[in-house]
Amino acid sequence: MSLQEIYFIAEIVVGIAMMISIVIVAIELRQNTYIVRASMADQRQQRVNWLFKTLCTDNDFRIFHKRIDSEWDQMNDDDRYRAHCLGVVSLRSMLNELVAHFDGQISETEFRNLEWNMKFAARRPNIQSAYAFIKDGYGANVQRYWEALDKTRDPNLLTMPVKQC
Repeated sequence: MSLQEIYFIAEIVVGIAMMISIVIVAIELRQNTYIVRASMADQRQQRVNWLFKTLCTDNDFRIFHKRIDSEWDQMNDDDRYRAHCLGVVSLRSMLNELVAHFDGQISETEFRNLEWNMKFAARRPNIQSAYAFIKDGYGANVQRYWEALDKTRDPNLLTMPVKQC
Protein backbone atom coordinates (compact mmCIF):
# COMPACT_ATOMS: atom_id res chain seq x y z
CA MET A 1 0.00 0.00 0.00
CA SER A 2 1.38 3.36 -1.00
CA LEU A 3 1.71 6.38 1.22
CA GLN A 4 -0.95 8.17 -0.84
CA GLU A 5 -3.48 5.37 -0.25
CA ILE A 6 -2.78 5.46 3.51
CA TYR A 7 -3.34 9.24 3.41
CA PHE A 8 -6.75 8.83 1.68
CA ILE A 9 -7.84 6.14 4.16
CA ALA A 10 -6.80 8.41 7.06
CA GLU A 11 -8.81 11.25 5.52
CA ILE A 12 -11.90 9.04 5.30
CA VAL A 13 -11.49 7.93 8.93
CA VAL A 14 -11.08 11.57 10.07
CA GLY A 15 -14.21 12.58 8.12
CA ILE A 16 -16.26 9.80 9.71
CA ALA A 17 -14.93 10.67 13.18
CA MET A 18 -15.83 14.32 12.59
CA MET A 19 -19.42 13.42 11.66
CA ILE A 20 -19.74 11.19 14.71
CA SER A 21 -18.48 13.98 16.97
CA ILE A 22 -21.01 16.43 15.46
CA VAL A 23 -23.83 13.96 16.14
CA ILE A 24 -22.63 13.52 19.74
CA VAL A 25 -22.54 17.30 20.27
CA ALA A 26 -26.08 17.62 18.86
CA ILE A 27 -27.32 14.91 21.24
CA GLU A 28 -25.66 16.63 24.22
CA LEU A 29 -27.15 19.98 23.22
CA ARG A 30 -30.61 18.45 23.01
CA GLN A 31 -30.18 16.83 26.44
CA ASN A 32 -28.99 20.14 27.91
CA THR A 33 -32.02 21.97 26.49
CA TYR A 34 -34.30 19.35 28.02
CA ILE A 35 -32.60 19.70 31.40
CA VAL A 36 -32.88 23.50 31.33
CA ARG A 37 -36.59 23.30 30.47
CA ALA A 38 -37.25 20.72 33.16
CA SER A 39 -35.34 22.78 35.71
CA MET A 40 -37.34 25.93 34.94
CA ALA A 41 -40.60 24.01 35.11
CA ASP A 42 -39.53 22.59 38.48
CA GLN A 43 -38.64 26.06 39.77
CA ARG A 44 -42.00 27.43 38.62
CA GLN A 45 -43.82 24.55 40.26
CA GLN A 46 -41.85 25.00 43.50
CA ARG A 47 -42.59 28.74 43.57
CA VAL A 48 -46.30 28.22 42.98
CA ASN A 49 -46.46 25.28 45.40
CA TRP A 50 -44.68 27.27 48.12
CA LEU A 51 -47.09 30.17 47.72
CA PHE A 52 -50.24 28.07 47.79
CA LYS A 53 -49.00 25.79 50.57
CA THR A 54 -48.13 28.82 52.67
CA LEU A 55 -51.50 30.41 51.91
CA CYS A 56 -53.22 27.19 53.01
CA THR A 57 -51.23 26.60 56.19
CA ASP A 58 -50.28 30.04 57.51
CA ASN A 59 -53.27 32.18 58.48
CA ASP A 60 -51.16 35.31 59.14
CA PHE A 61 -49.55 35.07 55.69
CA ARG A 62 -52.94 34.46 54.04
CA ILE A 63 -54.39 37.58 55.68
CA PHE A 64 -51.30 39.57 54.71
CA HIS A 65 -51.44 38.28 51.13
CA LYS A 66 -55.09 39.31 50.79
CA ARG A 67 -54.31 42.74 52.23
CA ILE A 68 -51.78 43.38 49.47
CA ASP A 69 -54.63 43.69 46.98
CA SER A 70 -57.30 45.22 49.17
CA GLU A 71 -55.33 47.57 51.44
CA TRP A 72 -52.11 48.44 49.58
CA ASP A 73 -52.68 52.18 49.91
CA GLN A 74 -53.34 51.89 53.66
CA MET A 75 -50.41 49.57 54.51
CA ASN A 76 -47.66 50.82 56.78
CA ASP A 77 -44.06 50.97 55.56
CA ASP A 78 -43.10 47.65 57.15
CA ASP A 79 -45.97 45.74 55.51
CA ARG A 80 -45.30 47.39 52.15
CA TYR A 81 -41.66 46.39 52.44
CA ARG A 82 -42.66 42.78 53.19
CA ALA A 83 -45.04 42.79 50.23
CA HIS A 84 -42.39 44.38 48.01
CA CYS A 85 -39.84 41.66 48.93
CA LEU A 86 -42.42 38.95 48.24
CA GLY A 87 -43.01 40.59 44.87
CA VAL A 88 -39.29 40.64 44.04
CA VAL A 89 -38.98 36.92 44.76
CA SER A 90 -42.01 36.09 42.64
CA LEU A 91 -41.26 38.43 39.77
CA ARG A 92 -37.58 37.53 39.35
CA SER A 93 -38.55 33.93 38.75
CA MET A 94 -41.10 34.92 36.12
CA LEU A 95 -38.82 37.40 34.34
CA ASN A 96 -35.97 34.88 34.26
CA GLU A 97 -38.34 32.44 32.56
CA LEU A 98 -39.35 35.18 30.13
CA VAL A 99 -35.67 35.65 29.26
CA ALA A 100 -35.44 31.90 28.68
CA HIS A 101 -38.50 32.09 26.42
CA PHE A 102 -36.89 34.79 24.30
CA ASP A 103 -33.76 32.61 24.12
CA GLY A 104 -35.88 29.68 22.89
CA GLN A 105 -35.27 27.57 25.99
CA ILE A 106 -38.87 26.92 27.03
CA SER A 107 -41.70 25.35 25.09
CA GLU A 108 -44.88 27.10 23.99
CA THR A 109 -46.88 25.13 26.55
CA GLU A 110 -44.61 26.31 29.34
CA PHE A 111 -44.79 29.84 27.99
CA ARG A 112 -48.61 29.82 28.05
CA ASN A 113 -48.42 28.89 31.72
CA LEU A 114 -45.87 31.61 32.39
CA GLU A 115 -47.93 34.15 30.44
CA TRP A 116 -51.03 33.41 32.53
CA ASN A 117 -49.02 33.81 35.74
CA MET A 118 -47.53 37.10 34.52
CA LYS A 119 -50.91 38.52 33.52
CA PHE A 120 -52.26 37.71 36.96
CA ALA A 121 -49.16 38.98 38.79
CA ALA A 122 -48.90 42.24 36.82
CA ARG A 123 -52.12 43.48 38.45
CA ARG A 124 -50.78 43.11 41.99
CA PRO A 125 -49.38 46.30 43.53
CA ASN A 126 -46.45 44.55 45.22
CA ILE A 127 -45.39 43.05 41.90
CA GLN A 128 -45.61 46.48 40.25
CA SER A 129 -43.43 47.85 43.04
CA ALA A 130 -40.96 44.99 42.60
CA TYR A 131 -40.78 45.55 38.83
CA ALA A 132 -39.78 49.19 39.30
CA PHE A 133 -36.96 47.94 41.54
CA ILE A 134 -35.58 45.11 39.35
CA LYS A 135 -36.43 46.10 35.77
CA ASP A 136 -32.98 47.49 34.95
CA GLY A 137 -31.55 43.99 35.40
CA TYR A 138 -33.43 42.78 32.32
CA GLY A 139 -33.12 43.46 28.61
CA ALA A 140 -35.32 45.70 26.51
CA ASN A 141 -37.38 42.82 25.10
CA VAL A 142 -38.32 41.63 28.61
CA GLN A 143 -39.13 45.18 29.70
CA ARG A 144 -41.28 45.79 26.61
CA TYR A 145 -43.20 42.55 27.14
CA TRP A 146 -43.80 43.19 30.85
CA GLU A 147 -44.75 46.83 30.37
CA ALA A 148 -47.32 45.87 27.71
CA LEU A 149 -49.26 43.72 30.22
CA ASP A 150 -52.47 45.10 31.70
CA LYS A 151 -51.65 46.49 35.16
CA THR A 152 -55.17 47.61 36.04
CA ARG A 153 -56.05 46.53 39.56
CA ASP A 154 -59.01 44.20 39.56
CA PRO A 155 -61.30 44.46 42.60
CA ASN A 156 -62.19 40.79 42.08
CA LEU A 157 -58.55 39.70 41.95
CA LEU A 158 -58.85 37.46 44.98
CA THR A 159 -61.90 35.70 43.57
CA MET A 160 -60.35 34.91 40.20
CA PRO A 161 -60.25 31.21 39.35
CA VAL A 162 -57.00 29.47 40.13
CA LYS A 163 -55.23 27.87 37.18
CA GLN A 164 -53.25 24.66 37.59
CA CYS A 165 -49.59 25.36 36.78
